[in-house]
Amino acid sequence: MSLSTRSTLLVGLAGALLAGCGDGKVDPHHPGELLGTYEVSATRETTTCGEGALGSTATWEFEVRLSRGDGVLYWDSGAEVTAGTLGSDDRRFSFDTSLVVDMRAGGTPSNLPPCTIVRGDRAEGLLDEDAGGFSGELAYTFTPSQGSDCSDLVTGPAPTFAALPCTMTYVLSADRTAAPP
Repeated sequence: MSLSTRSTLLVGLAGALLAGCGDGKVDPHHPGELLGTYEVSATRETTTCGEGALGSTATWEFEVRLSRGDGVLYWDSGAEVTAGTLGSDDRRFSFDTSLVVDMRAGGTPSNLPPCTIVRGDRAEGLLDEDAGGFSGELAYTFTPSQGSDCSDLVTGPAPTFAALPCTMTYVLSADRTAAPP
């Protein structure tokens, strides 16, 4: 599997929670009431995918801009905006997105069978506006799509995963770095 294919799957480890949405009633580039920009630290809690699967690391950091609407929390990675659910308490939030990636794109040998992976992203958290941050958990699942033969990604000469399907979970801790104007 090429480096660009791995990067495509991982870019989302932060940003790909981000399957880009909007409700058609707001500016899709800056929807809702801005809460601020946050520096997020992610620490891996578990993985069944294997150490370093897809180039993953035990910790990483990223920046996200959050805003809210009526029952919606918008997660803006800078690449796309994803609409999640905001609880009636205006503090609890969650996101569910998925993405299908062709693992045979790029420089993969043509003699391999078709293989696409469905990456599911799930985030849950709690805003703490008094402290200017949020905490939560982010999980990624990787599952071969129906009809795919991805066995070489587990048993090949340079395995990408320790097992498929598999899951990685991260604990999130975020501090606001820029308040709304």
